[in-house]
Amino acid sequence: MKMMMILLSLTSPILKHPISLGSTLMIQTILICNYLSSNFESSWYSYIIFITIIGGMMVMFMYMSSIASNEKFNMIKMKFMFMIIILTITILTLEKYKMNLISKMEEKKIIFHEIEETKSTFKFFNFNKMNITTLMMIILLISMISITNISSSFEGPLKKTYV
Repeated sequence: MKMMMILLSLTSPILKHPISLGSTLMIQTILICNYLSSNFESSWYSYIIFITIIGGMMVMFMYMSSIASNEKFNMIKMKFMFMIIILTITILTLEKYKMNLISKMEEKKIIFHEIEETKSTFKFFNFNKMNITTLMMIILLISMISITNISSSFEGPLKKTYV
């Protein structure tokens, strides 16, 4: 999981087109949500994070498509890199979670019946997981500020027309 995140993070500066950047961000979001879903009793946290990040990505995609609408996406150069990324993601995911999936499912069934809903919420905001919570709060704050600044521009349309 960490290797996949590092690999995707290292490929982000190389990418120049909004579609490729959005796809790597989407893959990273799915990986983080899978990780959160497998480590917590309730998967609602990962659903909320996924929906929030996808909503922000939709706004950013709208903005980027209005600015770079005539730029073509060259898939031939990106095919090899995406094939390597997808191959490593599938291999690492299958190998790591194949053995842990059965034990996690049995553990979740036992824990679900023993622990109340308040303890599940408390575990999410525990001191050990505080870094994840703080990181998500900072990401949401930066997204909110940037979207507000972009949408409150009263100077005309987002895309400039050239005559």
